[in-house]
Amino acid sequence: MIAHGDAVRHGASLGIEVLPWSGAESPAVLASVGDVVIEAFACHLPTPYVEAMVQKTSQKASSRQPIWINLEYLTAEAWADEMHLMPSPQNNGLNKYFYFPGFTPKTGGVLLGDWYEVTSSKETAPPNSLSLVLQSCRPASKKISVFNYKQAPLDAWLDSVNQTALAHGEMVDVFLCAEQNVSTETQKAFSLADSAVKLIQLPFIPQEDYDYLLSVCDINLVRGEDSFVRAQWAGKPFIWDIYPQSDLAHEVKLNAFLERYFEASSAELRSTGLAAMKWGPASDWWPHLNAWTSHSEAWRHKLASLGHLEGKILDFVKSQEISR
Repeated sequence: MIAHGDAVRHGASLGIEVLPWSGAESPAVLASVGDVVIEAFACHLPTPYVEAMVQKTSQKASSRQPIWINLEYLTAEAWADEMHLMPSPQNNGLNKYFYFPGFTPKTGGVLLGDWYEVTSSKETAPPNSLSLVLQSCRPASKKISVFNYKQAPLDAWLDSVNQTALAHGEMVDVFLCAEQNVSTETQKAFSLADSAVKLIQLPFIPQEDYDYLLSVCDINLVRGEDSFVRAQWAGKPFIWDIYPQSDLAHEVKLNAFLERYFEASSAELRSTGLAAMKWGPASDWWPHLNAWTSHSEAWRHKLASLGHLEGKILDFVKSQEISR
């Protein structure tokens, strides 16, 4: 794997050899081009590496070119069904295949990783990084994890959660991940004895421990793509803070997902969920949490039935090897 930043430092602990981007031009790497090459998220392969792929294909000892996959961003838009696994012949003689993760049988699924191994232990002891904070939770409290972008209106949203919980005679423990944008005034207000909401600031925790946290919370606020997918595997209600784009393309992407996600739900839950995803007040969705949880669990089973991304990539690679 050739990557930038933290992936270079942490990859070895996962049993993966991660090289700096400049490593793509080293003689050792160019001499051992992979049989399967994946470029992800619009990061084009370095030119020397592509040239080495061409050279490998032209060698007399091997007539097989590397299986080159362009792993695209996750989308629920309908056009991804038609574009998934489409070949793109290159001027250099190589073939590149577009791979679209997605939520239908015609797309490539979503990343599963070690979700089941990590979360299967939640009936026993939590991970060390979460043990003390989970012990500090109040008995019978609802639990919410928050991992949003800076522009998320968390002060107003948390206030609505607090007012709604008080009206229902309930308590809510809120886990704040990665320095969320909650004002000092809001933090002080929730430190008072008459507050239903208790804020718990989490330190940096490993991905596996974050997965565990999602699995034990009643609702998860997530962002981007990775935590968005993990929240779906949790089978719990979630609110997706999609990455904003200046041309508002993110709204098209959000609406396309919501169409699919709430497709099998009741009209009432659909209306409630759509409002919640756009920061509607907690008083609107709180009474529907049980129905939303059941729907989220059904959605999780649907994702599992479609097959996960890494398994479907392997299936595609095998099909290409067989057809040669």
